[in-house]
Order: sequence, then C-alpha cells, then structure tokens
Amino acid sequence: MFDRGKKAYLEDVSRFLRRSRVRSEILMYLYNKYPEASYPAEIAKDTGIDPKNVFKGLRGTGRFDASNSLLKQGVVEEIERGNEVYYRLSERGKSLIESMQRT
Repeated sequence: MFDRGKKAYLEDVSRFLRRSRVRSEILMYLYNKYPEASYPAEIAKDTGIDPKNVFKGLRGTGRFDASNSLLKQGVVEEIERGNEVYYRLSERGKSLIESMQRT
C-alpha cells in the first residue's frame, strides 16, 4: 500500500497530466520507449505533436508552466550527448506510470 506522501504525490501528478494531453502523450511515448532516450524532434514526429509543444511540455514555457513541466516534476530526465539533448523517462516516472496502472 502507498504511504500518505506517495499517494498525495501520485494524485498531484495525475491531476497535472490530465490537464495536458501533450504532457500525457509525451510521458506515455517515453514510457513505451523506456529505457531508450529520444530527442524532441523524434518525439514530435512519432506522436504527431508540434515540435514546439513537445519542447514546452518537457521544459515548460508559455502556457505550459515550468513548475508543471515533465522535467520539473522529475518524471523525465535530460541527457546530454555531445551537442545533442535527449529525454528519457526517469525511474520516478516509470514507477509513477506503473503505480497509476495498478490503481
């Protein structure tokens, strides 16, 4: 069973994901690719989401509040390889999705 803090966190993240189709789709895309990392243009191409919105969902800008970005929530991590930046589902994100699927 969840402890109270983990359950509250799960509810908060679930709420912020329900408010954004873009963030939800990015998160599920990365979950299905786990443990592989993807770059934003690849995520955009494979999901059909505008590349600008992919970046906004990952990092949070404009109407995508940075405090609710996938990176800030800790469910996605940024990986630098040379001059390229890739994104991968974090262990926390993987656990979150699996917990949400069980409930």
